[in-house]
Amino acid sequence: MLKLIKSNNPFNYFLAFLFMLGLWAYKFAVMPTAVDTGGMHSYFFRFIYESSKFQYIYTAIAFALTFAFACYLSVSNFRLQIVESGYQLPTLFFTMLVGCLINAQRFIPEMFATLFVSLAILRIFSMYNKYEDIRSSLDVGLLYGLSLLFAYKYIVLLPAIVIVFIIVKPVSWRDLFSFFLSATFVCAIAFCLVWLYGDLNEMLLSVKNEVLTLIFAEKYNYLNYIFFIPVIFSLFVSVLSIFILRVFRKAAEMKYYQSMLVLLVYFGLYVGSPLSSNESVWLMYFPLCYLLSNIVVNARRRVVRGLVFYGLLLCLVVSQILQIMYFDSIF
Repeated sequence: MLKLIKSNNPFNYFLAFLFMLGLWAYKFAVMPTAVDTGGMHSYFFRFIYESSKFQYIYTAIAFALTFAFACYLSVSNFRLQIVESGYQLPTLFFTMLVGCLINAQRFIPEMFATLFVSLAILRIFSMYNKYEDIRSSLDVGLLYGLSLLFAYKYIVLLPAIVIVFIIVKPVSWRDLFSFFLSATFVCAIAFCLVWLYGDLNEMLLSVKNEVLTLIFAEKYNYLNYIFFIPVIFSLFVSVLSIFILRVFRKAAEMKYYQSMLVLLVYFGLYVGSPLSSNESVWLMYFPLCYLLSNIVVNARRRVVRGLVFYGLLLCLVVSQILQIMYFDSIF
């Protein structure tokens, strides 16, 4: 199996699809709607909550968008050489990780916001070693601004975006200014459209309620620690990868690796904080899929690569069984 997933064989896309379909099967067949209301509620996403009868369709759309983005990760990996010689591994690991939490396998603001943040990070990676790239900086700001429309609390991710800028490329105040200008422009346009055609007071109330809401009961209980076993396992081995990887052959690959570690730690602190919902675990999938791919490609020993892949697979199976047992007991 390890030889196949490292081979960059087109069959790996089919394998990733099967993994993802199997992990989302329960959501399609039994429980397409949300179990709790602890997720984010964006004004720009409110039509979802007003049309619950279409939840099966929304789940299918979420599945299609997620798989398409997973395939795009491999395209970006091939173009940017984030994980050298393991171009399809991020797709495989991403499709595995998105199956971690059943209640997050749906059309939610956290999913959309995370995809936009991830695209922004990949856009920064394309700026590697360029002193100034105003056009790309504007793109990064545009993508990050769009993420804020779906998840207002993702404003706290701003320092992580700036840190990645500093790691990947020489610092330029013009790039940073263009980034902030573009993100602000997106938010300003959204504000103006709501002022002209929507309900401004409702939007402001939505932002205020979302930003000030702290989530405790839904997050800090023993069930979540059990359900998040795959993410906890992946987080643990990704941090340990600092000590088990060979020396990177390219400076760019090292920069990307350092950026992913920073994102993993920063996103992990946010996801574990009272500010975020359980569904914010979507943020963890992006850096983890690349870090796990790095281990499988660059680990010194084959046994380590096997433990990472099969260990994650085992954690997913255990987590899925326990979640299904729990949901069957309450429905």
